[in-house]
Amino acid sequence: MEFKHKSVLLDETIENLNIKPDGIYVDGTLGGGGHSYQVAKRLSDKGRLIGIDQDADAIKAVRNNYCNMDVVLKELGISKVDGIILDLGVSSYQLDTKDRGFSYNVDTELDIRIETIQ
Repeated sequence: MEFKHKSVLLDETIENLNIKPDGIYVDGTLGGGGHSYQVAKRLSDKGRLIGIDQDADAIKAVRNNYCNMDVVLKELGISKVDGIILDLGVSSYQLDTKDRGFSYNVDTELDIRIETIQ
């Protein structure tokens, strides 16, 4: 299954980030990239967007867990950012994927733990 997620409060999030074209932004819950896509569209060639996540399937896509944000930023030589997004909660992907255990739309075992890769 393709990792897709409909971003919640997308317009409000982007508006309140007050994105600077040359700024540095972190999306700690990158998931399907909805918020990040909108941030990236507003960045210049000098701006930076770092995408990481908590969910194991999302980590496979982005290769970093948001609990390692400080390590990722340090490895990139970044000591200060202009904004951070954390869309904390359940994603469309988690709800729509039967085997994840989050779905209430299909008859399946319920197990709402989010497994991570350390």
